[in-house]
Amino acid sequence: MHAIAHFSSRSCRGASAPSRRGFSSLDVMAALAVLLVILGSTVPLFVRHLRLLADSRQERMALGELANQMERLASLPVGERAAFLAAPPLSPLAVARLPGAALVAEGDPAGGRVVLRLSWQSVGRATHPLAVAVWLPAAAATTAEEAP
Repeated sequence: MHAIAHFSSRSCRGASAPSRRGFSSLDVMAALAVLLVILGSTVPLFVRHLRLLADSRQERMALGELANQMERLASLPVGERAAFLAAPPLSPLAVARLPGAALVAEGDPAGGRVVLRLSWQSVGRATHPLAVAVWLPAAAATTAEEAP
């Protein structure tokens, strides 16, 4: 008698190739390498973005301060302009938010072009301050003939 051996296909497959479950250490190392490359390239961009946001905030603050100072100067009587231009005051908010802020004025207090320059401790701002110029009306001569 002939004996016929009968194997199921399931048992043959299971015996020759064990099933794999989970990750090998090579898979984990490759995934970590890809993750490190991605993080290494995006973290410097994120840090630079945060610096640009801070610089932009400071510049907006400085422009607002310059605009306010120009409005204050334009509203002063002619006699008080010279004192303002000799030592232009900074607002407490600008002093608090702009490190090392310095405001310098130049021009003719009696009328003409006046330039205010605001610098603070930031990259490039000490050598290239923000500047705003305005033309002030000339002082009107008051004589007895001009009075109504």
